Order: sequence, then structure tokens, then C-alpha cells
Amino acid sequence: MADVAILVEILVQIGLVEINESWLRPTKSGVRVATQDHQLGGRLLGEMLIQSGIFAGQIRRLLEVSEIGATGSLVCSRDLAVGVAPQLTGILRRFSTVSFTDKLRVDATVVSKLDGVWSLLPAMVGPELDFKKDMGNRGELYSYQYCRMAATDGAKVRWVARDDETLGYDIEDLNHSPKRRIEVKASGEDKVRFFLSRNEWNVARQLGDAYEVHFWGGVSLKMEVKEEFAKLTGRGYPLIFRGLSSLLDSAVLSAVPTQYLVTRPDGS
Repeated sequence: MADVAILVEILVQIGLVEINESWLRPTKSGVRVATQDHQLGGRLLGEMLIQSGIFAGQIRRLLEVSEIGATGSLVCSRDLAVGVAPQLTGILRRFSTVSFTDKLRVDATVVSKLDGVWSLLPAMVGPELDFKKDMGNRGELYSYQYCRMAATDGAKVRWVARDDETLGYDIEDLNHSPKRRIEVKASGEDKVRFFLSRNEWNVARQLGDAYEVHFWGGVSLKMEVKEEFAKLTGRGYPLIFRGLSSLLDSAVLSAVPTQYLVTRPDGS
């Protein structure tokens, strides 16, 4: 029963079914997939799964370990593709222009669907929205796209927080020397106000001008991500604060401690 509940959540998430009181019914997209997907070799369902964000982590990892040719096609060894993106590899085989022999070969048209950064937003699968996490994911996605658009080589921009949340930053940009580390903060308000963890604070102090904070204000979880990104960048976001220590010393920013460690003087 637990597997059925998870499957239903996924179908709702990608817009194939909707819940009407205690009943499930297919949406227009669901009817289209049910009636046309077989005729198109499974491509419709594959595209919806890719666009939903459910396989965001696997998409990102596959793009990072693969070779992208001058024509935009992707090549990756079979074992490596299965190792980093097992379910995604199965979905890609639904496309007639994808071959899977000793290597996974994906044509440029399908790669463009994978590389469309909006498919990298992790999907929220569950009955309740994790507001803080989803807001953070949006901000990180926006900065990831912002850096890729500005970069000489977009492949050198890495969304590292997807694999390790202990680094003290979310994104690495290897187009700079030294490489730039970026911590992303997002808020529904325009006022610049954000929290840094102890680890983020220490890493910012250690890295100096190689560390920057991106602040995205006015973020709405109800707005479509591509549309909101265009809107926010048009308003001048992200606000970029590079070299946190110097900004604090010059009073461009101010910081106050919000937590205190309390112990007994005798150490017991």
C-alpha cells in the first residue's frame, strides 16, 4: 500500500491525475498520455517525468559526467550512466533517438530537454510543502542558472549542495581563479535579511573574496519558475555580496549573533 501511495503522489505531482475528494481521475494530460504514449514509443511520459523535476539529481549528475559534443549530443559509458542515473537511463531509452549499447548516446534534441535548467528543480513529493526547503531550492536553482548564463563554460558551474550540504556554500563556479563559492539565500520579502550557519560564517571568513552570497527577494512558490526567474533578474536580482568580511567591516552589511552556546563554568 505504501508503494501505491507513493505512485499516486508522483502521478499527482507530474499532473497526470488529480484527487477529487476520495476519487482519482486523469487530467487532460493524463488522458493524452494514456491514449497516445504507446503510439509515440513512450516519449510523452518520458518528457513529463523529465520536466517534473523528480529526476533532477540524476539529470544533473548525468550531465556532469558525460561528454557533450559540438552538435549538442551526449555520450556516456553504459556503466557510468547506469551508476549515476539508473532510473533516468531507463526513461531515456523510451526515446527513439537515444541508443544504449556500450555507451549511452542521446541526441541534441533530448539533451536540450535535460539541460533545460528548470527540470533540475527538485520536485516536492508529499502531502505537505516544506516551505523553507522549497524556497531554498528555488533560490539555488536561480543562481545556478544565473551563473551558467554568465559563464564562459556553463559545465564548470556546479550545484554542489545537491550532493553535500556541509560545504558551507551551494554552488561552485570554476570559470574563475580561484574558483568562486556561492551561498544562496531566498526570501519572499524584498528586505535583505538572511541567516548564516556557523559553518557558512566560518567558510565565508576563510575564503574572503572567493566567497559570495546571492540574495533573491520577492520569491513566490506559486509562480512558474522560468517566468519568475525572468521577472526577478529583470528587477536586478540576485543581489551579490562578495567578500563578506570586508562588507561587514565597511558596514555595508551588519550581522548579529542569534544563538548562544550555554555551558557550566566547571565543564560538568
